[in-house]
Amino acid sequence: MRLYGFDSNLNVIELGACDCQAALTTFEQCYSNGLNIYKSAEDAVAATSFGLYQSETDFIEISCNGKDQVTVHSDRLWYPSWFAKTFGLKRHFFIKGDKEKGAEIVRDYFGMERQAFENKFKEALCR
Repeated sequence: MRLYGFDSNLNVIELGACDCQAALTTFEQCYSNGLNIYKSAEDAVAATSFGLYQSETDFIEISCNGKDQVTVHSDRLWYPSWFAKTFGLKRHFFIKGDKEKGAEIVRDYFGMERQAFENKFKEALCR
């Protein structure tokens, strides 16, 4: 698993390999940063968002937008059928939750196969 963040110009900054504990520590820091006020939206995103990925297409991006306001975005990779992949409109995950939900998602991303992860959060599928 690899970790990335953003600079104040919203460029992706590669932060290297990480384990679940390092990802949870990053999440805690971003969550704490989400309680602050920033001079610009770019500075806020850089301080409160990060991503985890296993490949170019297998990723989650986490934003801590304030007290108990965590959002997670990911693209859908697993489809139950060829028909669903071809004609399905729900191609992204947008998961909203509190601090505990955010930590749960990080742990699940490390601990589950991608198909199981997507099945668990299928109610968060969107266009």
